[in-house]
Amino acid sequence: MRELILMRHAAALAAPAGASDFERPLSELGRLEAAQAAQRLAGTAAIGRILFSPARRTSETAQIIAGELALAAQALVAMPALYVATAAVIRAAVAHNHGGANVVLIIGHNPGISEFGCELAGLGFHAQLPTAGFWRRSLGAQAWQALIDEAGPENK
Repeated sequence: MRELILMRHAAALAAPAGASDFERPLSELGRLEAAQAAQRLAGTAAIGRILFSPARRTSETAQIIAGELALAAQALVAMPALYVATAAVIRAAVAHNHGGANVVLIIGHNPGISEFGCELAGLGFHAQLPTAGFWRRSLGAQAWQALIDEAGPENK
């Protein structure tokens, strides 16, 4: 059994006028949210891989979680394609970069991270993850293979 955990980054500061959205850091609340999310994740099976957008707020969220869970640096993989990615791009990232891990945490941005969660859950509507919110989805061998197959042959 494999597990995907889809998480939205923690709360970030607003971008100052003329500043890049990509460089927005976590706020004090965001750092607290990330630490609390790590505490909730600590009771799960060991996370073997964290895939995350390299945007500053997402990277900081991943670093806090990895630190709180004492994950090795090799478990963290920054993926430029995950910055404001669609559900299809996230699916392909998981399929191609899971590294054989049984539990993969993906930290990204709305709307894509929430759209992918809704697809996996088979929801007929679109729900939004709050900052530092996450969805967990267990996938049996057939469901995992379907995820890989849906990502396309180049990701097998």
